[in-house]
Amino acid sequence: MPNSRAIDERRGAAGDSAEAKITTLLPAQKVSAGQALAQAQVEKDKTTIRAGVDGRVEQFTLRVGDVVNPLMRSAGVLIPNTQREALVVGFGQIEAQVIKVGMAAEATCISNPWTVIPMVVTGVQDHIAAGQFRGGELLIDPQQPMLPGTIQVIVEPVYKGGLDGVSPCNSCMANAYSNRHDLIACGQTGTVKSLVLHPIDATAVVKAMILRNKALLLPFQALLFKD
Repeated sequence: MPNSRAIDERRGAAGDSAEAKITTLLPAQKVSAGQALAQAQVEKDKTTIRAGVDGRVEQFTLRVGDVVNPLMRSAGVLIPNTQREALVVGFGQIEAQVIKVGMAAEATCISNPWTVIPMVVTGVQDHIAAGQFRGGELLIDPQQPMLPGTIQVIVEPVYKGGLDGVSPCNSCMANAYSNRHDLIACGQTGTVKSLVLHPIDATAVVKAMILRNKALLLPFQALLFKD
């Protein structure tokens, strides 16, 4: 008969081995498998390019069965879905220190002519999209771009439904206006500064008149004087 002591020792060793596997080996294998799964998910995510905004794709020339690769850029337009009605306006770099959130603005759009829409500045981009490099086979020299980049400003209508009748991705013209009347009226700006601020605010009236003149002539320029 087998020695009962040897059998007990083998059983004890097997039990210790099973306990070690349960408490040490299996948790380590689980962590390793989780890390491998996370790495596989990262590699899979690299194969998918997603837009930074929600939207719908229009005017796309792809069809079922077409080959998609980085060398082919099909004509398509991504129209963002947004919870708020807004316009994205480009202002010159010289106005970087002037454009502030809360400034009054006005806009007129081609799809809704003869209408000047009261707007307000709700966002100002903190960088200028100029001097950027495009990934690819061509290295762009910093002096190659001819036109300076603009400051991206978001303006929203003052009144609800202000952009009704304006098509998405429409071409518009907009002005932003400064208002320092209260600052001048408080008497704390000094004589010289007040004399400087008065013509600056008066320029806003001239710009508003020019915008209305453009809104009035816009349909005629688009229909009669189009090249």
